Amino acid sequence: ERKWLTRFFGIVRGMSMWRFTRITLGGPEASMFDLPNILLSQLVTPKVMWQELIGVNLIKIAPALQVPIFFFLGRHDRVVTPETSIAYYDLLQAPSKTLIWFEESGHEPPTEEQEKFNRLMAELVRPVVVASSS
Repeated sequence: ERKWLTRFFGIVRGMSMWRFTRITLGGPEASMFDLPNILLSQLVTPKVMWQELIGVNLIKIAPALQVPIFFFLGRHDRVVTPETSIAYYDLLQAPSKTLIWFEESGHEPPTEEQEKFNRLMAELVRPVVVASSS
């Protein structure tokens, strides 16, 4: 199922994995020397992770967390459906919870909606991190 998800729909909305890889390599922290590892990780990682992740029930193993929580969800995520994420968000106990929708994203909001993601990280998440480290 995962193979076909990636091939026909992609992990990212309206974007091939090749375009996603080009965007990933476009940042200052990556280079063409990373390409073999990125491509290999796209082939191997899902196969290895999928069998382990399919049995994970976060509601059972992590019903409460003692840190502020931010859910950045892609509205069109086909890997972890929005319904699944919302069910966990609703039951999760935490000092504070924030849910942010990325209306034009699938599973990778940091890549699909880079400007919005970076702005919200700076506006919402950074102040929480700075306050907790003081």
